[in-house]
Amino acid sequence: FGNETEAAVFAKEQDLEEKEDLHKVALLMTNLPKQNTNRSRIVIITQGADPVILAKDGVTKEFPVTTLPLDKLVDTNGAGDAFVGGFLAQLIQGSSIDKCIDCGVWAATQIVQRSGCTFDGPANYSP
Repeated sequence: FGNETEAAVFAKEQDLEEKEDLHKVALLMTNLPKQNTNRSRIVIITQGADPVILAKDGVTKEFPVTTLPLDKLVDTNGAGDAFVGGFLAQLIQGSSIDKCIDCGVWAATQIVQRSGCTFDGPANYSP
């Protein structure tokens, strides 16, 4: 998990061939060495209001995000953490990657509408 800035810095510091194209950076990241070779690596790059990029098994896919009116956007602090929390909440329940990303986008959308990384009321995510 990372945002577009983190992915660009990672690509630069690792001297990856493709530094500008986030789809290519994500694919290169999936091929980095890892401990468990029985499972493929998933790379997810968030881009604020732009689509989320998923890279897995040599393929990238974009997922749209919910665009809020500017008057609803209060504070972006914690949006990435909320995304990861929503994603993992679905992953541990055995949900599809598409549903995991959808829940991550939902969680981030909730957080950016509040000051600080806070949440009021019940979590009412429904795909």
